Amino acid sequence: MYNKEQAKLVAPLLAQPEIWQGLEAYLLALKEQTYKALVTAQSESELRQAQGKAALLETLLQLKVNHEAIVKNG
Repeated sequence: MYNKEQAKLVAPLLAQPEIWQGLEAYLLALKEQTYKALVTAQSESELRQAQGKAALLETLLQLKVNHEAIVKNG
């Protein structure tokens, strides 16, 4: 989660639904690719790299939910 100052920085992105929806669709496509890479990883290095990417994408996809929680809680 992040703080109020960071929430203010991303607010313009989240305030424009068409922009957020486009970004979200892109992130979901990357997430799907990354999960495929997890399944087909040939080495431990590839596996760890894909795991890190998947975790980052999940964090980005939760941006709107986290932002709303920060705004709601004060």
